[in-house]
Amino acid sequence: MQTTDYGIYVPDRAATQLDGGTWLIDLGFQNRREVVAAYLLVDHSELALIETGPSSTLPNLRAAVEQAGFDLADVTKLLVTHIHLDHAGAAGPLARDNPDITVFAHPFGVPHLIDPSKLVASATRIYGEHMEPYWGEFAPIHESQVHSLSDGEHLRVAGRDLFVHFTPGHAWHHVAYWDPENGTLFTGDVGGVRMPRTGYNCPPTPPPDLDPVAWTASIVRLRGIGARRWCLTHFGGFDDVDAHVNQLIPNLEELVSLGMEALDAGADADTLTELVHQRMSDHLGDVPEGILTNLEWSTPSYMAALGMIRLHKKRAQSG
Repeated sequence: MQTTDYGIYVPDRAATQLDGGTWLIDLGFQNRREVVAAYLLVDHSELALIETGPSSTLPNLRAAVEQAGFDLADVTKLLVTHIHLDHAGAAGPLARDNPDITVFAHPFGVPHLIDPSKLVASATRIYGEHMEPYWGEFAPIHESQVHSLSDGEHLRVAGRDLFVHFTPGHAWHHVAYWDPENGTLFTGDVGGVRMPRTGYNCPPTPPPDLDPVAWTASIVRLRGIGARRWCLTHFGGFDDVDAHVNQLIPNLEELVSLGMEALDAGADADTLTELVHQRMSDHLGDVPEGILTNLEWSTPSYMAALGMIRLHKKRAQSG
């Protein structure tokens, strides 16, 4: 069995063509493959990205786009599913360096892209000295370069029609993008976190906006679209859509129940973190240890614990 070397980033395999105009870009987050993805949409008239990853992976993004045969400087549209740093952190530097870029985001997220000070301060309280090496720079975006999305909006992007679906639950500012021509749904985190070559679909539950009821409604909505492929930011495209989706609500309910019961019994953050980590390990089963490492980088158990602690407090306050 492979051990610690599993998951080490391989730069010359960072770009994978999923269909004629869609490339999966492995951003090599923390020098690991299959943790954070972006999707390059290509047409003879336009290049666009769904997700940017953090600024710390910008060199990898640039190299992978070149590997696919294109130039990052020619990208003019950035569509983010939500504004968490692993999804949208590089949007500011990219927009600053290219005035032709437009960034598309949920209206709740747009103010934080224009002025990221509160977002950065909140993340710094969590990550402390790791803020810079994990995420890099998070720069403001001029309001003229930001497009505030509407639910159900139709976008023409890189020669294809994309439809916007507001999908709260993981975060209130979360959207998914539906490409009916190719049967592909770009789900961000509301579609779960799943490592390639495994079956476990893990719902990421960080603070501050975790809402299992809203998330369940979002999953039901996305299931009804009938996509043939779900493309996750963590990590990659999955064609076994029914099997993938059918476990997402039960896994979310199981994880939240685990958290609420532990917190009701007086568990602290460290104890809950260990419980979440063990549950993730149990669901993965007998896999190379690097897969569990990648899952932890994609949805850290301590962040999941913090999200459930926040949810527990909200429920207690609401009676």
